[in-house]
Amino acid sequence: MNRQEQLKNNLDYITSEGLDKVVNFSDNLDYKRNVSDAVSGELTIPIPPEVDDLVRLHKLIRSKKSFTVLEFGTGYSTFIIADALRKNEIEWNALKEKPVIRNKHMFKIFSVDASLKWVETAKSKIADSDKERINICHSEVKIGLHQGQLCHYYVQIPDIIPDFIYLDGPDPKDVQGTVNGMSFKCDERTVMAADLLMMEPTMLPGTYIIVDGRTNNARFLHNNFKRNFDVIWDRDADITTFELSEERLGKYNILGSDYV
Repeated sequence: MNRQEQLKNNLDYITSEGLDKVVNFSDNLDYKRNVSDAVSGELTIPIPPEVDDLVRLHKLIRSKKSFTVLEFGTGYSTFIIADALRKNEIEWNALKEKPVIRNKHMFKIFSVDASLKWVETAKSKIADSDKERINICHSEVKIGLHQGQLCHYYVQIPDIIPDFIYLDGPDPKDVQGTVNGMSFKCDERTVMAADLLMMEPTMLPGTYIIVDGRTNNARFLHNNFKRNFDVIWDRDADITTFELSEERLGKYNILGSDYV
């Protein structure tokens, strides 16, 4: 499929799923992308919605029939994820027989961001119908070490067990502190989130992770995860995915895709 066909298919998907009512895909179209924008910390408006990224994300959450999503980095994606979860919930509620699931946060998204400005902006856009579904919180991010390796951690992470994780934050300039004189204020230093390594022991089999860009960070995670993840790097799409491929823990460790 060539690029033109792919774009047409994605635009058709946006229309058929009503995603153009969820996100204004015309936002900030006059924005001129600069190679340093992702690391400058100086953006005053959101980067325009990325059609391919948002459609991919929506499709994945729908195909995985995800129950609970954790997102690092709030933005247009937050509302796209919420729409996918809402549709998953409709299908789940239509089941004649539902298995018992040990999950208090069914069909909810928890998004954490280091920028108080983006958090407040996103919260102001939550529709009344989504106030119970979308949970956005602010957290500082601090530099640290993982087994002697330079990285960073969010100070406060939602107290949940997600089955789908979207890693698209933080902005490196939001990382506070130094280690041996080094910081993430250096434009050439890539982000290096280690939160998922801390969370790994309590992840449930079937957990699906998508890292948007951040290839150096994805390789860091791959090299340091201890459990059995199936890993795919899509160079063209600039994403890396991880799926925790292990024997299920028991009757309560199920995935939505098993039943819908």
